[in-house]
Formats: sequence, structure tokens, C-alpha cells
Amino acid sequence: MSTLTERLPVTHAPALRLRWLAVLLTGLALFGVVFAVVTETGDPVFLPCLLLVGAAVVPATFTTLVSEMETTHRLSTVRILTGAILGGVVGGVLAGQLEFETVRTFGSLPYAMIGLIEESAKLAIPVLLLAWLRPRARAVDGLVLGVAVGSGFAALETMGYGFVALISTGGQLDPVGHVLMLRALSSLGGHAAWTGLACAAFFGIRGARSRALGWLRFGAVFAGVIGLHAWWDQRAALGSGYAGIAVASFVLLTAVAVALRERPAR
Repeated sequence: MSTLTERLPVTHAPALRLRWLAVLLTGLALFGVVFAVVTETGDPVFLPCLLLVGAAVVPATFTTLVSEMETTHRLSTVRILTGAILGGVVGGVLAGQLEFETVRTFGSLPYAMIGLIEESAKLAIPVLLLAWLRPRARAVDGLVLGVAVGSGFAALETMGYGFVALISTGGQLDPVGHVLMLRALSSLGGHAAWTGLACAAFFGIRGARSRALGWLRFGAVFAGVIGLHAWWDQRAALGSGYAGIAVASFVLLTAVAVALRERPAR
């Protein structure tokens, strides 16, 4: 007589692929090689390469990990890369210009205003992609795209801070390496997490029980990420406490990612 396990099909959760690990190891190896060459030769020609690789390794790895973990998303690799590059560049330029105009108009830039400007600017490309993907886009697509956009924004911002550190220290590499490492790690619970949460809520409006409820949820999530961003900036300026905010943001993103992964595809 056949057993119950012989009669019933056994299903397994999709295995997590390891492309993210290949991205991480390759990026670290490239950074190590470039760092060694710059240290040995002292040639400033290689410094842009050092800043680019150092700023991009962790964000690229995290974006790859999230896209692999969320197996039900419908975004192609090209769209994810487009979101990361255009989201980073367009979001960075928009945020920089708006922050400049705010300071010029009001004479100051409160932390809450920084959070509002940057989180809004990072949504520019996802909004356009949502119009392109409609009506197929879902919350899980928004989460993956948001992480990509936030990671691209963080990578370009990290390059800028690394460049400033390079100039202010007279070309010393150790402080630059410290800045690249610190900001790369903090991006996991910073821009990547905040934009991932906001985009998941925005893309999830269509799938909500009612459109009004979807917009209400997005408004609450967006206000929350603005608050986290402003709080992080405030604590970072004081030099303490921002790590806890980054951890909390990362935990929130992870919880949403797990919930969306377990939700059946529709």
C-alpha cells in the first residue's frame, strides 16, 4: 500500500541562487586589485576606478540578493539595471538641485526637508516605470526596483563622499577606504531600505482591497521613511545613534521582503 508521502506531491521553496555571492567576491577582488595598484604606483588615474568599485560593490550585491530572494517578481535584469543607474543619477541630480534651491530660498535645510526631497526624488524613475509596467506591476516588483534605485543613489552618493575625503586628506587612501566601507554598509539600512519600502507600498496600491486603502498605506509608509531618513541624518550629524536606525530600517525591509516572498503570485 502506498504511503501518504508517495501519494501527495512534495513542494519545496525555491532555492536561493548565489549570483549575489559572485557579485560580492568579484567586486571585492576588483577593489583589492585597484587599491593595491593605486598604493603601489601612486597614479591618480586609477582613483576614479577605486571610488566607483568601492562605492558599488555592496549596493550591487544587495540588489542582486533581493532580486534573487524575491522569486515572484517580474522585472528583467535590464529593468533592474536601468532603475539602479537612472534612479541613482536622476534622483541624485533632482535631490541636489532641490536642496540647493531650498537653501537659497529659505536659508537653511532642515533634516525633515532633506528626507522629503531625497525620498521624493528617488521615486521619479519608479513612477515612470510603473506607468510602463501597468497593470502587471505588484508590490514585490516595487520592492526589488526600489532597492535597486536606492542602491544606485547610495553608490553615487558614496562616490561623492569618497571624493571629498580624498581631497580633504590630501590623497590619503586609508580615510577614503573607511568612508567607502562605512557608507556602503550603512546603505543597506539607508537608501536601499527606504526606497524599497516606499516603492513596495507605491506599487502595491493597485493590489490593495481598495484604491483609497492603498494610497493611505503608501502615504503612511512614505511618511515613515521620510522620518527614518531625517532621524538618521540628525543622528549622523551628532556622530552616534544612526547605526540603530539603519538596523531598524533593514529589519523592516527584511520583514516586508519575507512577507512578499511568501505571498502567492497572482
